Amino acid sequence: MRFLTGWSVAALAALASSAPSAPLARRDCSKSIFAHYMIGEIFDEHTKKDIEDAMDLGLDAFALNINSLDGWATRTVDFLFDHADALGFKLFFSFDFGDNNFGDTNEVTEYLKKYLGRTSYYQHNGKQLVSTFGGEQFPDSKIAQFKGDVGGNILFVPGMFRNAPDANIFNTNPSYDGVFGWNAWPASGAGLAETNAQTTDDSVWMQAVSNSQGKVRIAGLSPLLFKHYAGQNWYRRGEQNLELRMPELLKDQPDMIEIQTWNDAPESHYIGNIWDEPNVGNVEAQGWYKDFDHKGYQQVLKPFAKAWHNCETTTDNMVPTNGQSVQGAFWHHVLTVDGDCSADPKGKPNPLPAEDSVSGVVLVAKGKTGLVAVVNNGDKELGKLDLKEGYNSFKFDNLSAGKVQLEVWDGSNMVVGGYSSQDVQTSSSICNYNMQVTGF
Repeated sequence: MRFLTGWSVAALAALASSAPSAPLARRDCSKSIFAHYMIGEIFDEHTKKDIEDAMDLGLDAFALNINSLDGWATRTVDFLFDHADALGFKLFFSFDFGDNNFGDTNEVTEYLKKYLGRTSYYQHNGKQLVSTFGGEQFPDSKIAQFKGDVGGNILFVPGMFRNAPDANIFNTNPSYDGVFGWNAWPASGAGLAETNAQTTDDSVWMQAVSNSQGKVRIAGLSPLLFKHYAGQNWYRRGEQNLELRMPELLKDQPDMIEIQTWNDAPESHYIGNIWDEPNVGNVEAQGWYKDFDHKGYQQVLKPFAKAWHNCETTTDNMVPTNGQSVQGAFWHHVLTVDGDCSADPKGKPNPLPAEDSVSGVVLVAKGKTGLVAVVNNGDKELGKLDLKEGYNSFKFDNLSAGKVQLEVWDGSNMVVGGYSSQDVQTSSSICNYNMQVTGF
C-alpha cells in the first residue's frame, strides 16, 4: 500500500537544512490545504527541511501517514512535532489502515492521545482532525468506541478508497464526521478520461456531505499514480489531471484539500523532497523515481495555495508568486506509450491509460499581454499557446523521441524557458511511466 518502510540509515550522512521562507500572506477563509506525508525513517534535519518547504509553499499542515508504531516511525513523528511546535506549522495523523497494517483501531488509541495536546496538532473549527488511509473494514460501532476512548474533541474524517463511493455513507456510519475521497484520478479502467467530479468520485462525496448536516469533505489533489513493484503495477492518469483538477477544486470549494502526496516516491505522486534514508533498501522503486524530481510542480501549486487561501473560486487571479511575469511547469513521460520495455519482467501496467503528450500550466502576471508559449520536442514544434493573464493550461499530443522544452516569447524576445532534464525514449530497460517535471 501507500507507505515507506524503515531501513537502517547508519551509513547515510545527514544533510544541512536551510532557513525557512516567510509563509504566504493571505486572507483567512478558514479553509486549509495539506499534504499527505509518508512516515519513514527520516533524519531529524530532513523533517525540519520538509516543514520549512511546506510553509514556503503555503501549506497549513502535513497529514502524517503512519503504518507502524516501531521506533523508526515514532522517532520521525517526534522530530516532526518538535519542529512544527517551534516553526508554527501543523500536523495531524492519517492512520494507514490499508493492507491490515493495524488490525484494530485500539492499537493507535493511546499513541494518538499523546499528541492531541500539542500546540502543533491541527484543528478544524476547534476540533482535532484525525484521518486515515482506508479503514472501511471497521464497523461504525468500532469508530464510535475509538472516538470515545480517545476522548477530547476529535473530527474523524477517514480516507476512503477500497469500497465504491456511497452518497448515504453517513447513514450507515454516523460516527464519521466527514469523508476524504482518496481517488483524485480517474480509475485505471476509465481509459483516456479527463479528471472531473464524476471520474474521481467527488460528485458522490459532495452529495453525501450535502445530505448530512455538519459533515465535511476533504478533496484530494494529485498529479498521477504510478506504482511498479511489490506485485503492483498500475497507472492512474497524470494527463488531463492536475491542470484540470485545480480549477475544479476552486469552483467546488470542498472544506479542505489534501495533496497526494509530499513524499510517496514508490507511487510517483510526490511533490516535495525525496530523501535517501527511508528508501535506501528499496532498490526496485528507486529505478523509476531516482532521476525524476517533482518539485517543479510547486511552481503552480504555490500560486494555487495562495488562490485557495484568498477565497478564489476561479483561476482568474492565479498569477506568478515568484516576482516574475511568467511562472509555471510542464510534465511528460520519458518512455512512449508503445515504447519497447520488454526487458522489464513486470511489463507495462495493464491497462495503461497514458498518452504521448506534454501537459502543463503557464501563469501570467496581470497586465502582461501578447505572450506566446511554444513547446518543442526533438526537431519539431509540438504546439503553441497564446497566453492570457492568469491561468493557462495545455496538453499537446504526438510526443516522440527527443528533448522537450517550453519557451515563452514576447515577440522576438524570450521571456523564460524550461528544458526537460531527460529526453523521451522509444525503448527502456524498465517500463517507467513516472512523470518528468520541469518548473520555470
